[in-house]
Amino acid sequence: MLLATVGGGTSGAVLASRLAEDKKSILVIEAGRDPSGVQAIDIPLMADSVRGTEFDWQYRTVPQKSACLGHVEKVRCSSHICSDDLAA
Repeated sequence: MLLATVGGGTSGAVLASRLAEDKKSILVIEAGRDPSGVQAIDIPLMADSVRGTEFDWQYRTVPQKSACLGHVEKVRCSSHICSDDLAA
């Protein structure tokens, strides 16, 4: 029996791993090209260098009222710039 999971992110990889425990054949389908050998993918400290490349899907989020309150003095953040004057 061949099973497939779509998406090799955290959940997809865990699901595939669990299914494989029963000796089933698993196909994991993931978008994008193989990032093997790209140091910026393998080394967390280099993660910022991936921005704006083919590996950056450029997802954006909307400001959230209670987000980023763990910062010193409960400063809110916007992208990489912290500011306490963002709309709450």
